[in-house]
Amino acid sequence: MLQKLVTILFLSGEPIKIDTLSSLLVVPREEIEKHIEELGAALNAIGLSLLRGNDGLSIVTQSVQAPLVEAFWREELEGDLTPATLQVLTLVAYIGTPTREEISYIRGVQSSQSIRTLTVRGLISRTGEVCALTGDALKQLGVTSVEELPDYATLHASFAEKLEARGM
Repeated sequence: MLQKLVTILFLSGEPIKIDTLSSLLVVPREEIEKHIEELGAALNAIGLSLLRGNDGLSIVTQSVQAPLVEAFWREELEGDLTPATLQVLTLVAYIGTPTREEISYIRGVQSSQSIRTLTVRGLISRTGEVCALTGDALKQLGVTSVEELPDYATLHASFAEKLEARGM
């Protein structure tokens, strides 16, 4: 049970309600509650913490790791965008307002970290699960609207078709 909980919380990158975990794992809510203390101890042993708030459970780094986390984010904010982050930026630009789930579906991998990086850099904005390109991103790309991007109409239609076929 612990491995399954860690897997879901890790993949999410966002807090998940206990009822959602219960539904995903097809176990009663009480079963999840029974393992929360054990899960917290297991995470604590490897330098992480289990955060329990009104919005659910999430995995976070321990405060003693703050200098390491700051160094990591400084590199993320100052370095070049990674290929994964560029893929996510491209998808947001060509799809329009995709959800995190839609981005991850098209890429075939979890995209929360790239979305977070782009949000922190001000290149995309997020409202709930929906992402959108910012004016700053357009400026960086040297265009005044997404329609000016190369092959916009063709790629936009292709992504829309792929998402529609998936029922998204």
